[in-house]
Amino acid sequence: MLLSPKHLPRLAAIVQLFTSYGLRDFARQQGLLEFGDHDEKELPPEEAAGREALAVGFRDRLVELGPAYVKLGQALSTRPDLLPPSYIRELESLQDNVGHIPLEEVERTIATELGARMSRLFEFFDPEPLGTASLGQVHGARLRDGRAVVVKVQRPNVRAVLAADIEFFREVAAFLAAHTQVGARVDVVGVIQQLEQALADELDYRLEARSGALLRRALAEFPRIIVPKVIEAYSSERVLTTERIRGVKVNAIPPIARIDHDFEPLAEELTRAYLKGITLDGFFHADPHPGNVFVVMPDRINPLTPAEVVAGDRRDLAREAATPLAQLEVEAQAAAAPIPEDVEVRLALVDFGMTARLATRMRERATRLLMALGEDRDDDIAATLIEMCDVPPDFDRAAFTREIAALVARNLELSSVNVAAGRVLLSLIDVSYKYGLRLPAEMTLLAKTLFNLDAVTRALHPSFAPFETIRAYGNDIAMARAKHDMSPRRLYRLAMESGELITALPHRIDQITARLANNDLSANVNVPQLPALIVALQKVANRIFSGLVLAGLLVASAMLLPYWRPLGMIGFVIAAALALYIVVTIIASDRGGRHSSP
Repeated sequence: MLLSPKHLPRLAAIVQLFTSYGLRDFARQQGLLEFGDHDEKELPPEEAAGREALAVGFRDRLVELGPAYVKLGQALSTRPDLLPPSYIRELESLQDNVGHIPLEEVERTIATELGARMSRLFEFFDPEPLGTASLGQVHGARLRDGRAVVVKVQRPNVRAVLAADIEFFREVAAFLAAHTQVGARVDVVGVIQQLEQALADELDYRLEARSGALLRRALAEFPRIIVPKVIEAYSSERVLTTERIRGVKVNAIPPIARIDHDFEPLAEELTRAYLKGITLDGFFHADPHPGNVFVVMPDRINPLTPAEVVAGDRRDLAREAATPLAQLEVEAQAAAAPIPEDVEVRLALVDFGMTARLATRMRERATRLLMALGEDRDDDIAATLIEMCDVPPDFDRAAFTREIAALVARNLELSSVNVAAGRVLLSLIDVSYKYGLRLPAEMTLLAKTLFNLDAVTRALHPSFAPFETIRAYGNDIAMARAKHDMSPRRLYRLAMESGELITALPHRIDQITARLANNDLSANVNVPQLPALIVALQKVANRIFSGLVLAGLLVASAMLLPYWRPLGMIGFVIAAALALYIVVTIIASDRGGRHSSP
């Protein structure tokens, strides 16, 4: 239970978190103030003027509360519709601004996981971390063969802490879903389940290693994008070693570099890579925030792309892959595109702990939605959103379509440079929740990814227009899907399914005609509003019957008054009590019906 003693400290902490740092209005709207008695007065003017300082305090408090709260803050940093801009800016720095892990703990974890002392494994190991995250810490190192690598080590005892925090988050989500406005608007339980699954995946670095290898294979055809290779022999469940990227963060590009190099092709290629992952592969890097994307200059030594490995390979016979990750590298080199001559600067993606997979049907719907957004087709946008979820019985399709059209029209009034794909998708999700549509959790993750991608592409090229790339890439998507639909494997499967249908069709027709001849054919018709109509008719019938009984009792009592006055008076008292009961019941029932309807 949410109010059990083990949860009370966390409950007090989260209520204090949203009420002591300038977010009292947010806490009230989301139902967090219902947990206890809190002062409802607004922030004084001097405190409101210091909202930037409050945002810093809010971020620091999240760090103090632990890794799960840091992840919660990272999720909130992608929701500008929920928090003020100053808080969004501060929460973005949670990506790499938490406390360090002591070097002794790092050495102990490496020795336990890899089975040897750190001094035997590495020629050099930097004691100062390159970066610190909520779940782990990254150090620079050099292997015995001279390769520069980065080593990510998991925080000690982080699993036990996260388990207790996630259990508390589940209780809070259940409360919000049952008692607050945000629970009616957002699938908070689904969000917490998604967060729980993401944390479970991030805690197993073997999954991250495979995700990195899959992403390197998927992006092999984009020569301007580097995905570092995983050093499999130096990786385990709690230690991950990859090739080292030497570059600058995408939001820290030196001004002089913008004079020497054109970064628009990088923004274009990164967007096309994500469109391919979302619409064709159904697999993409789900956390492209500026801390995970580096700009690699041509004068720096960096890992080779699969295309560069192929270009520099002089062997006549390819080496046979000994492990699944090695096989993925072989496939990446086979899929690599030739290196164009105009490649100067490159982008490098790191940290593969958060990747996303879209099922086939979800991928098709996401493709239709993105293509409709790119072409400003508001009817198709509304239809696709409705198709993605279960429609409530009282859903107003016409009003929903009008509001989607108004949203699209507002974006049409802006120049293409000022339209951010991620923000538009978040707005569509908010409108959908407003009308009672519960979209799949994958849509929230997709919107979060595109929102972060917008920030990266704008940092590369401030005038980059993502929807122009979406429109231009639409033809490539259509051709790729047509090629997939006409592949020999798909045609064979279609032929097999058609053969089964043709084989079974005569027997099924014979069954139908036999039932018709025997007058034994029936059909089930499901009318969603029928149960509610039956309940309403039952209420009307009950009220009519009660009225008839009351009228009969009044008539009988009036007729008894001249002959047997006491009995007549008793009848009038019973009739009055019955009338009062009927009126109170009707009023209570009508009020309850109005409150339950949205």
